[in-house]
Amino acid sequence: MSIQRKPSKFEQTIILSPIRTYIKAKYNISVEKNETIGLKGPYIVLSNHVNNWDPLFINCFVEEPLCFVAAAPLFRNKFLKKVLDYAGAISKTKQKNDMGTIRSMLAAKKHNRSVALFPEGNRNWNGHSDDIIYATAKLVKLLNIPVVIATIKGGYLSNPRWAATNRKGKMTISFEKKWDIDAFSDIEVEDVYKLLNDAIKFDEIAWNEQQKIPFYGKGLANYLERYLFTCPCCKNIGTMHSDNDLFMCTSCQYKVRYNAYGWLEQVEGDLKFKYLKDWNDWQLQYLAEQSSQTSFNEKLFSAMKDEVELSISEDDAPYVKHGLTTISWKNDALHICSSQSNINLSIPFRELEGLNVHMHNKLDFFLGNKLIRLNFHHPRTSAYKWHKLISLYQTKEEVHA
Repeated sequence: MSIQRKPSKFEQTIILSPIRTYIKAKYNISVEKNETIGLKGPYIVLSNHVNNWDPLFINCFVEEPLCFVAAAPLFRNKFLKKVLDYAGAISKTKQKNDMGTIRSMLAAKKHNRSVALFPEGNRNWNGHSDDIIYATAKLVKLLNIPVVIATIKGGYLSNPRWAATNRKGKMTISFEKKWDIDAFSDIEVEDVYKLLNDAIKFDEIAWNEQQKIPFYGKGLANYLERYLFTCPCCKNIGTMHSDNDLFMCTSCQYKVRYNAYGWLEQVEGDLKFKYLKDWNDWQLQYLAEQSSQTSFNEKLFSAMKDEVELSISEDDAPYVKHGLTTISWKNDALHICSSQSNINLSIPFRELEGLNVHMHNKLDFFLGNKLIRLNFHHPRTSAYKWHKLISLYQTKEEVHA
């Protein structure tokens, strides 16, 4: 297989049959609606992104495998690159404009290959869809092929991004053909963006408020501090700690329970937030409000220090590992220090390009032609915390530039 060649029926049977069997057994997944049946390619599938297995969930229920847009760092692994190239995957660099991705999707269309992408750009952390990347609207208008919206329900609660284990529940997926060829010919890009955004939106927690499906597993709250890192009671950063289904602050003892339905229950102190999204919205707003305070910045200097595994890829080459490294925050700069590799860097936040979290514990960014990966060594540390705080200070610098 490749972008240019559709897989044969024999290849589809050999490759996809065991995958379908495994996915259906592991995730208890069923199809609500499937309007791709009988639909001739090329077409594009846009889906919400809630689980690492989303590409397989989708490919298991379409008639021919799709060319998926995949994160560019995956192609820097020699083995994965061969697999992705064989599958016709299309490379995309997160948070950066990428003309190569557009050319590859146009090539797929030329060869009658259907394509798929996750227009949010990232797997979400709380089951609530984020706004899609604006360039998606331009791409859909340029491709001018039928648009199918895939909605995965229960995928987030089966394995939240911040968690380390799966949970047993129930999943469904639907495929709805929303627009045909020429549907957007006379529509402005801004209006296409709004239409696509509305079509993708899905709130899994609100959905489960109605469905009441329990998602059982061990250690339901474990590693929630990867996502929620600020205590809503004492306002300390980095003091939250998870233990089985409990989530507590080690400073003020505020404590809640994460239940099998995906929301929080009161244990110690008043329940500040029932939903993870509301807690996160509050913590990001609080950090933005406090970021101009000198005393708060000093607080950050002491709270923002972690041990990571440093890897560097140069000019699209595979990553080179540089061992355990300490990262810290001072004077709006990221400090990277390793006695093992004799590395001592101080990088102003404004020089970090394409900053994003890969999986749940890897912070990636570009520095010139180098892709830097910080793999957080301890499972309870938060790459998300670093991403959001650095992005906040980058935005402040842009405003004052």
